[in-house]
Amino acid sequence: MRITHLATCGFEAARRLSQADGPASRPHGHSFFVTAESTELGLATLRQRLNDVCAPLDYRDLNSLLPEPDDLALVTGIADRLRAPARLTLRSAPSRGIELDTDGSAQRWLSTGFEAAHQLPHVPHGHQCGRLHGHGFGVRLVADALACSDAELAAAWQPLFNQLQHRYLNELPGLANPTSEVLSDWLWQRLGDTLPAISAVEVFETATAGSRRDAAGYTIWKEQRFEAAKPFDEAGRYTGHSYLVRLYLAGTPDADSGWLRDFAEVKALFAPLYRQLDHHALDTLPGIDAHDCAGIARWIAAGLHAELPELAQIDLFENEHEGARLRLGAMR
Repeated sequence: MRITHLATCGFEAARRLSQADGPASRPHGHSFFVTAESTELGLATLRQRLNDVCAPLDYRDLNSLLPEPDDLALVTGIADRLRAPARLTLRSAPSRGIELDTDGSAQRWLSTGFEAAHQLPHVPHGHQCGRLHGHGFGVRLVADALACSDAELAAAWQPLFNQLQHRYLNELPGLANPTSEVLSDWLWQRLGDTLPAISAVEVFETATAGSRRDAAGYTIWKEQRFEAAKPFDEAGRYTGHSYLVRLYLAGTPDADSGWLRDFAEVKALFAPLYRQLDHHALDTLPGIDAHDCAGIARWIAAGLHAELPELAQIDLFENEHEGARLRLGAMR
């Protein structure tokens, strides 16, 4: 069991990428967003450290600071100045960015998606997913940043988009049972043929649930939000947050159902804990050891361990992006 803390910071800056083609080679601006994940620093310290590093970049011409301020050079510079090992994610546009790990390895990501219909033929009778329905599927592609450019990642996705957009997925070869897990593997296999640098494929079936396929196997997640109060100071006052909890499960999908676990089943198993969290004071929870994000995550893990042995990670955020991550098993 390992806890890390996540903090975020944003800044506005201009740059010109001389090695890029098209509009990026001209002066232009971005709203940059950085997430730092650290095992060594607490949330408050990590947030302050990250703000201090990003402040000199705000409303600056990045070419005056870096010879070629592309995403990789920018996130590497932030890591060097942070003065603590941290996993960094830089988002330079809503659909793309760079992940830099503590070992120096970097991954490039592209967020995209498609609209399609499907039904799941092997669900129990009466299950809503057995009916023909549709989704706006989200897709996130991750590839080795040194072996793949943004343009190459987008070009590899385009033929697959053309096959999936506005289609009935069950009619496509290999998608007779198009669960999120099956679909992420279908994309993973096809991208592996055309883009050797690919390292992961994520499919978001809804805004709160999805599946990841990478070389290590499969991960699924389901998230929920709850409102709760927590002790604020020694005077006995309380504050509160709108929390986000994301449950990650790792394992192998069932050969018949195509699921690692039904998302509805995960939600149902979490429901007894959710009822204790939502619209309650956290210091009244039986057995909780701390009222911060890390303490809540440990409390949830203890309550779900027997029911969800596949549980590998819990994200617990006190706002949209900041909080704690509890790793329980093998997660990428």
